[in-house]
Amino acid sequence: MKKAFIPVLIVKLLFISSSASFADSPITATDFYEAYRDVKMVQRAHLEGVMGVEIAEFLSSPENPIDVKAAVINAISWRFEGKNNAELYTYYLGLLYHMSITELDTGFLSADEIFCMGYLIAMDNYFQPENAIPLLEEAHKLMKDSFAVSIVLALAKAQIAFEQDWCEAWKITESVLRNTDLTQDLRPEAKKIIVDYMILYKEYCK
Repeated sequence: MKKAFIPVLIVKLLFISSSASFADSPITATDFYEAYRDVKMVQRAHLEGVMGVEIAEFLSSPENPIDVKAAVINAISWRFEGKNNAELYTYYLGLLYHMSITELDTGFLSADEIFCMGYLIAMDNYFQPENAIPLLEEAHKLMKDSFAVSIVLALAKAQIAFEQDWCEAWKITESVLRNTDLTQDLRPEAKKIIVDYMILYKEYCK
C-alpha cells in the first residue's frame, strides 16, 4: 500500500478557497462533541480551539478510545479562515518519532494517528475536504469495523457531495448508518447529533 506523505497534504491544506461558505454543512454542522462534554480533554479542546502538546499527546495515546479522539477534534472545531491544527500535530508527530516532518509518512503512524490527522485536515479546511480523504480512507482500511471512523469518513465524503448533490450527501451517511457489521463505538447521543443534521438532506432524494 502506498503511504500518504504527510507534509504534502499539509501544504495543500494551506491553500484555502473562499468561493463559498459552508457554515451549514456536513463537517461544520455536526457538533457531536456535545455528547462528550463530560470528558476534560474535550472541554479543553472546545475552550482553546487549537492544537497544544497535551491535546496532541491525547490523540496519539493508545489508551484513549477512537471516538473520544474524534470528539476532541470535533471540539477543536473549524473557522472560515481555516486553521492549522493538522500542521501543529505533524510537528508533534515528528518530535514523537524523532524524524524530520519532511520524512514523515503514514508508515510511521498508528491507525489512530492517521485517522486523527485526516480528521484534523478536514476540520482545518472544510472548503477542500478531498485533502482529508486519503488519510481517512487509509485509517478506515485499518479500522474498518469502527462506526466512529466510518462516519467521520462519510462526513468528509458528504462534504464533497454537498457541493453538487444534497441527496448523495445523505446516501453516503445512510450507508454507514445501515451497516450492522460496524462496532458502535460512538456514543448514541453523538450519533443522534449527526443523524439529526444529515437527515435534512434526505428530502432531496427522489
